[in-house]
Amino acid sequence: MSRPGGLTAKAGHLRLFGALASGLLLVLAFPGPDLGWLVWIALVPLLLALDGLNPGQAFRLGYVSGLVAYGGLLTWITLFGLPAWFLLTAGMAIYFGAFAAGAALVAGGRRRAVLWAVPLTWVAVEVVRSGGPLGFPWGLLGLTQYRNPIILPLASVIGAFGIGAVIILVNAVVAHVITARRVSLPAAVAALIAAAVILAGATRPGPIASSQRIVAAIQPNVPPQLKGDALGASQLISGLLEQTAQARRDGAEIIVYPETAVPADLGAASDLRSAIARSADGAVVVAGAFLSGPRNAAIILGPDGSVLGRYVKRRLVPFGEAGVQRGSDAGPVATPDGVVGVAICYESAFPDLIRAAVAEGAGIIAILTNDGWFGTSAGPAQHAAHAVLRAAETGRSVIRAANTGTSMLIAPDGAVVGQVPLGTANVLAALMPVGGPLTSYVRWGWLLAPLAVAGWIATVVPAGFTHLRRQSIAAAWLAATVLIPGVLLLIARVTNPGGGATSLLTSLLVLAASVWLGRGRVLNRKGIVRSAVVSLAATGLLLIAMRAAYVQYGFQVDMGPPDGHWWQWATGYLVYGIAIEVWLRGAVFARAEQVGGWPLAAVLSTALGVVVHLGQPQEVLFWNLLTGIIFSAIRLWTRDAVGLGAARGLGDAAIAALANLR
Repeated sequence: MSRPGGLTAKAGHLRLFGALASGLLLVLAFPGPDLGWLVWIALVPLLLALDGLNPGQAFRLGYVSGLVAYGGLLTWITLFGLPAWFLLTAGMAIYFGAFAAGAALVAGGRRRAVLWAVPLTWVAVEVVRSGGPLGFPWGLLGLTQYRNPIILPLASVIGAFGIGAVIILVNAVVAHVITARRVSLPAAVAALIAAAVILAGATRPGPIASSQRIVAAIQPNVPPQLKGDALGASQLISGLLEQTAQARRDGAEIIVYPETAVPADLGAASDLRSAIARSADGAVVVAGAFLSGPRNAAIILGPDGSVLGRYVKRRLVPFGEAGVQRGSDAGPVATPDGVVGVAICYESAFPDLIRAAVAEGAGIIAILTNDGWFGTSAGPAQHAAHAVLRAAETGRSVIRAANTGTSMLIAPDGAVVGQVPLGTANVLAALMPVGGPLTSYVRWGWLLAPLAVAGWIATVVPAGFTHLRRQSIAAAWLAATVLIPGVLLLIARVTNPGGGATSLLTSLLVLAASVWLGRGRVLNRKGIVRSAVVSLAATGLLLIAMRAAYVQYGFQVDMGPPDGHWWQWATGYLVYGIAIEVWLRGAVFARAEQVGGWPLAAVLSTALGVVVHLGQPQEVLFWNLLTGIIFSAIRLWTRDAVGLGAARGLGDAAIAALANLR
C-alpha cells in the first residue's frame, strides 16, 4: 500500500505467510480461543505483506487472509454441512479482499496515508457487510473486546464499529513503524489519538439507571430436535411453568423465555397464557413462541396473562428459517415493570436494531435465542458476546435467555452479572438496572458508521476517476455492458416482482445485448465443456446438500414446477440461465477485467447478480452471491461463460422452489 521499498522486495511466499498469519491470529482473538489481546497486532502481518502492492494484488492477498480468518471463525457452520461452511467462508473472504484492495487504492502508494486509509477502509467494509439484505455482522473486530474492561466502555460512545476503528488504527501504526523503521510524526500523532480515545473511554463514568428490577432468564435445556415433538410438548410446557414459578420465588418481576420455548401458538392459546400467568404470579413474562404464519415471535404477557405486545423477528437466518414469515417494524413494549425492547437470536448481532429500540424508549433489552443447534462449538460463545456489546453500546441491562445456553444477565456497562453454562437447565435471577439516560452512541455515535462509508467513497472517487480517465474507452464499454442488460432485467423485475426467471422475451433480449457487448469474449469453444461439467457438478452437489438439510428440518421439498408444466418451466429457466451468465460472467466479466483486472471482474459480476434480484427472498440473494463466487472462479479457469448457463438455470429454478417455502 505504499511506494516500492522495504518489504516489497521480499519473496512472494513471505507475503503469503503474512496473510495466513493474520487470518490465524484473528481466529485466536475471537470467542472460542478468546485471546482478545491478539487483535491489537493480528493484522500487522497482513499490512506488512500488502506494502507496495497495487489494488489487484492486494485483493488476492486479502482474500487469502479472509479465507483463513472466516474459515476458522465459522467452523461451527460445519454442523450444517461442509458446503455451507465453504460457501459462507468464500463469500465473507471477499470483504477481506475488498478491504485490502480498497486500502491500497485510497493510500495510492503513499506510505503515510496508510495510517488513515487502513482504519477508514476497514470501518467502511465492516459497515457494508453488516447491513442490507445480505448483512452478516459476524466477526466485527470490536467483538473481541467484550471482556476488556478498559476498551468496552468505548462502546457507549462509538459502538462496535468505533472500537474496531481504534484496533485497526493501532495495527496500522505498528505496521507503519516496522516498515519505515522509525517513529515518524504522523505515526506518533496516530498513536496519541488512539491512546487518547482509549483513555477517554476507560475514564468515562458508567451509566446511571433510573430504577431497578429483579429479572430472570430461563434456560430449559431442551434439545432443539425435540422442540417440535408433539408427544413431548406437555412435558416441555410443564418444565417451563415450573421454572417460571421458581423465577417468581426468586423475586423476578420480568421473566424471559428462550426463542420458540413455547411449543404452541401462544397468541391464540388463552388457556396456556393463563397458566403462565398463574406460575408467574404477577410478573411480566417475555415468552418466545411461534405464531401462525408461521412467525418467530416474542409475546409479552402482563401479570393477568393479557398480551401487552408482541415482537416478530425481522432478521431471519437465510436458509435456516425457510417457511418463516418476516416481521415488520416493531417498537419496544411498555409493561408495568418497564419498557422492554426485544431481539430474537441472530438479531442480537445487529447493532442498529437494538440501538433503535433504546432510542424508542426501551429501558431493558430481552434477547431470546436457541443456540442448541451449535452444540459445544464456538458458535454459542461468539453469539453470546454480541449481547455484551449491545449492553455496553446502549447502556441498558440485557436479559439473554438461551434454550441450551449460554443464558446471561448483563449490566448496562457490559459486565456479566451471571450466566448459566451450556447444556444445563436453570433459572438465572438478579437485581438489574432499568432505564436511564441515553448513551452517546445511541444519540449520535452511530453516525460514525455512515460517515466512514461516506469518507471512504469521497476519498476513493477521485482516484477511481483518475484510473478511469486513463482507460476511458474500456470504462465506457464497461458502463454500457452493465447498464443495457441490467436495465432490461430491472424492468422485468419491476413488472414481475417476486418472479423466478424473467420472461422468455426479456431473456432473449438480454442474451442478444450481452453477446454484442461482449464482442467474442463470452464463449470459449475449448473451455465450454469444462465450464458446463464443473458448474453443473458444483451446483448439483450444493443443491443435494441443501435439500438434505431442509428434509432434516422436516420440510417436504419439491424442486419441480408448481403447476407440472415441465417444458415451459425448464425452457424458461434454461434460457434465463444462459442469458444471465453470458451477461455477468461473459460480457461484464470481460469488460471489467480490462478496466481493473480479475478482482474487479469477479466482484462486479457477483454484485450485479445480487442487485438484479433485489426484492426476492434472502435465499435467492445469497444463492446469487455464493454461485457468483464459484462461477467467477470457473470463468477464470475456462475463459467461457456460455457453459455456465445450464447450471445457473438449474440452480435458480431449484432455489426458487426452496425459497417458496417461506
